[in-house]
Amino acid sequence: MSEQREAKLSLSQLVWIATGQVVGAGVVTIVGSALAVTGYSAWFAYSAAVIMGPLRILPQMFFFSALVVPGGVYGMVTRTCGKQFGGLMTISSLINWVARGTAVLSVGNYLSAMFPSLNPVVMALIVWGFLTIANLFGVDVMAKIQSFATPCLLICLFVFSGLCAFHVQPGYMDFTGPDMFTNGLTGWLSAVVLLNYSTNGHSLISNFAPRAENPKKNIPLSMIITTGIIFCLYTAVGFASGAVLPLEVTANGTLTETARYLLPTFLYYVFMFGGPIFALLTTMNSGIMNSAMPVLAGVKEGWLPAFLAKQNKHGAYWVSILIIFVVGAVPVCTGMSVSQITNTCLILQGFQNALILVAGFIFPLKYAQEWKASWLHIPNGAYFVLMVISGLIQAYVIIQSLMDLNFHLAVINLIILLIAVVYGFVRMKTATITETDYV
Repeated sequence: MSEQREAKLSLSQLVWIATGQVVGAGVVTIVGSALAVTGYSAWFAYSAAVIMGPLRILPQMFFFSALVVPGGVYGMVTRTCGKQFGGLMTISSLINWVARGTAVLSVGNYLSAMFPSLNPVVMALIVWGFLTIANLFGVDVMAKIQSFATPCLLICLFVFSGLCAFHVQPGYMDFTGPDMFTNGLTGWLSAVVLLNYSTNGHSLISNFAPRAENPKKNIPLSMIITTGIIFCLYTAVGFASGAVLPLEVTANGTLTETARYLLPTFLYYVFMFGGPIFALLTTMNSGIMNSAMPVLAGVKEGWLPAFLAKQNKHGAYWVSILIIFVVGAVPVCTGMSVSQITNTCLILQGFQNALILVAGFIFPLKYAQEWKASWLHIPNGAYFVLMVISGLIQAYVIIQSLMDLNFHLAVINLIILLIAVVYGFVRMKTATITETDYV
């Protein structure tokens, strides 16, 4: 089936894809770490983190309001900074396929906690296999799953957060109390940075720009709508995380501990499925094609072998999808930890984010007419001020992340970055690099 005959994604589908992508199981677990560093003000830190998140993705939001390019940020960087960066962006996105393993690993852990008699590896692979098969039937099937699972996820978390509001412990909202800002302003800011990692995944919806209805309007609009949704959701979940149980119980804990205390057994299992399990399912489901799109753009432009872009009769890139399945299954089968997966590509990811920011600065100058026609157009002076703010926030988050790397991980990160740079340089010299309009 040709690509042009595929159904276009509507605004509502884009919102559900973006929301399901950004809301992972981390929303249920990461707030415990925030409670440990800042106390009961964690909910307030989550609100601030959600505000920071969109500021980090402003370059993508503005760019895709004016241009439609293949591969999301791959196309954004290559069309502004130059096609010579295509190799780095392709390899960076390819290596990032390993990040799919974090959700696969987590879903096994959650299911084993609910059903201790079942093998977590087998359960994780069954879920991962089901979602992989669904994606082999095309983007529209992935979008339908997302359009069902994401609303269920939101309803479950909002209802549970509302229930917690009726069981608030005394002193929880006392801003002068000793448990409110346990480590002062420094601790609160650390919590904001920690929570920020779960607030900008909806920028990946730009990968679907060529497949969206009215993409110049609907891609950035879906980012904006998703930001509003997660602001309400994360504030509510952050509030619920410490509202019911004492701080010594919830710090470094998970929301499931509050659920186990508050809910009868049946409703506890409903919450577990509708909360963390569905959060993982939506992230895994949309993450397959979100991971594939930037790489496929590089494949079609000559950076990687063409067989990676082979399609089946449903228009699905079956070779890449199956490789993503294998890569995502490796951590589960080998016993890797989530931190080992996420920390191996921090420098490469930081370099990619720096290129995205540079592209944001170049874009309104190189594509002045397209920028003026954008529905989000603002005067260039105001635009560049926002880019500076975005860059400062991005730099702060990257530096804080790199400071946590030990020497061994730093060396691994630098080697991966070097391989990506060298590959891009060699491929540029030895292959024919073209430009495509659709992936």
